[in-house]
Amino acid sequence: MSDSVRMYRIICLKRSIFEHTEDFEYRSDWFKASKLVYWRSHRAGYTDDVNEAGLYFQHELEDCGGKHGDWLLDPVWQTLPF
Repeated sequence: MSDSVRMYRIICLKRSIFEHTEDFEYRSDWFKASKLVYWRSHRAGYTDDVNEAGLYFQHELEDCGGKHGDWLLDPVWQTLPF
């Protein structure tokens, strides 16, 4: 038996490089063209490989430091075996 739970990847906005555009409108192709940097598991460094990004439960986000606008959450559904 398995169940799905919502988890989060943390995108580090300070280390990510966003594609330059003259348009200030959000577009998914702009987001995909940007170089995103993610937090690794257990807040142990950074990676630009989405497959190496840590997955965090909502209650774990309370332990994540930073100032306003330092990071962005990327929600994902994760299947967990029970």
